[in-house]
Amino acid sequence: MNLENSLQFLSEIDKLKDTYRQCLIMSGEREENTAEHSFSLAMAAMSLSSFSNEPIDVSKTIKMALCHDIVEVYAGDKFHYHKEESENLDDEEAKALSKVLEPIAGSKLAKEITDIWNEFESGDTPESRFLRGIDRFLPMYHNYKTGGFSWKKHGITKDQALEKNSHIELSSSEVWKFTKSMLDESQEKGWIG
Repeated sequence: MNLENSLQFLSEIDKLKDTYRQCLIMSGEREENTAEHSFSLAMAAMSLSSFSNEPIDVSKTIKMALCHDIVEVYAGDKFHYHKEESENLDDEEAKALSKVLEPIAGSKLAKEITDIWNEFESGDTPESRFLRGIDRFLPMYHNYKTGGFSWKKHGITKDQALEKNSHIELSSSEVWKFTKSMLDESQEKGWIG
């Protein structure tokens, strides 16, 4: 891998700044982009790591946070409540990963990113279990801070939120306890059905 390849890769991942998500930034001023989400998730991994149900390697988890949505450069953001587990989505995201890694294909870095991304997707390590839960918590927290913006927009109910995000409990029982309380309050305020 040479400097030109590295710079082409940086140009590819810069496209994450133009990939917008369903929730607003916490100020409520605009939609969040994927680059911002990945940064926030990395910071959440640092600040919430002490609440993980299992011991985790925080540095590895931060790398995972930075790489977990890299496929959205080409696959876009899929709204969590409309997403179905399917081979088509897995295939689409695997192709998107290959495409975003093209400039550095065959390099040690491309292999590391691929391995980290696959680990996150499989969710079978302490780091991936923790991060998958926090990855689901953050958009709900954004909704809480913005009066239920995407919950209201898409007609999401509290029961849907609990069911679709129950794996947060595998990540952190403390964060899950807060999540349930946050959803109760949000329902009382009419932010979620």
